[in-house]
Parts: sequence; structure tokens; C-alpha cells
Amino acid sequence: MPRLLQKFPPIAQRLLLAGERLYGQHGVDGVSLRQIVAAAGQGNNNAIPLHFGSKLGFIQAISEMRLPPLEKARLILLDRAHADGDLGARRMLRILLMPLAAEMNAHDFEHYARFTLAVMRVEPEEHPFVKSADISPASMEVHRRLQQALGHLPTDVFRRRLALACNLFLGSASQVGGKLRLTRNGYKSRALYFEDMFEAALAVLAPPFPPDGWQD
Repeated sequence: MPRLLQKFPPIAQRLLLAGERLYGQHGVDGVSLRQIVAAAGQGNNNAIPLHFGSKLGFIQAISEMRLPPLEKARLILLDRAHADGDLGARRMLRILLMPLAAEMNAHDFEHYARFTLAVMRVEPEEHPFVKSADISPASMEVHRRLQQALGHLPTDVFRRRLALACNLFLGSASQVGGKLRLTRNGYKSRALYFEDMFEAALAVLAPPFPPDGWQD
């Protein structure tokens, strides 16, 4: 089962938060384990292998420490979708993405978003999403239902478009504490901002394939 951040020992918590922040800033290959240990204020250079076994185990733990509240929210929303008889692409993508904004404060979401974007470069078989499949049944069902709702898309096209849609939404979250400024004439609230980013992400998935007018 995934472990919430608060369930780890204090030293491990500091390592996880430092890793999430630094991997998000520099990429998973742009910072060493020693640099993360130093940023966490630890003197033992073997602290990460000691607590997490390996770099990949550490990356997996960072990803999973945010998973329980997201999985809980997705399960509730998925149950409502079943009750409404609505398993369409819009509903499924909303269940996948919007809990990220609803269940995290702005600071945590910004770091999580940057970290998640960084691990997009991890090999597919080692990606945290794939390795968390057995502990995230709601997320996996949403992914499956979303692909079914977009059955006109070949598998490779669906995967690419979904990755782009997620990148767009996560990229928007990474700007909440920096470049984004709420204004009267633009985004008046954080909620409006994420609703607009959701619509943009949906637009990435929606077009027909091949594109209208395409000729080989």
C-alpha cells in the first residue's frame, strides 16, 4: 500500500520533500542522491538507500506519498459517474485530473506537478504510474474507461495525446506559485484557472484521427 508522507519517519519525510522539489527543478538525472541528502539536512550519504532501497525506490515513494487522497477522491467521483451512467471522455478526464487541484494546496501541487513532469522521462516499465497499478484501482479504471471512450484513437495516438493532456495540466499547475497572476480581466480565481486548463487538456484528446482533411 502507498504510504502518506506523514506516515514516514521524520528523516524520510525530509528526504521525500527534498527529492520531490529537486527532481522537479532539475529532472531525475539532473541531481544526485547526495545533493538531495544535503538539501534535506542529513549527514549520512547513504540515507536514501537506507530508507528506500534505491533511486527508483525513492522515486516510487515520492510518487506514492501523494497517491492515497487522490485515489480516494477518484473512487468517489468514479462511483458517481457510474451512478449517472456517464463514462464519457470528459467525465473520465475530469476524474483523472481535477482531484489534483482539489486535494492539494497550491504549494504541494506545484512541487508534485513539477516532479511528475520530470518522471515522464523515466522508462515506461519503471514509471511510477505503471508500478502503482496494483494500489490505484480507481485511477487504472479511469484510464481504461477513458481509452474506451476514445476508442476511435489507435492505442499509440491515445497514449501520446493523454501524455500531452497531462503535461499541459501539470505544466499549468507548476506555474501557480510563479508566473500565474490572478487578475480581474483574466483568471479571477485559481478554480477558474484550473477549469480552463482542464478544457484545454480535453481539447488535446478530442479531435478525430486522422485529422480532418488529412491525405496520405
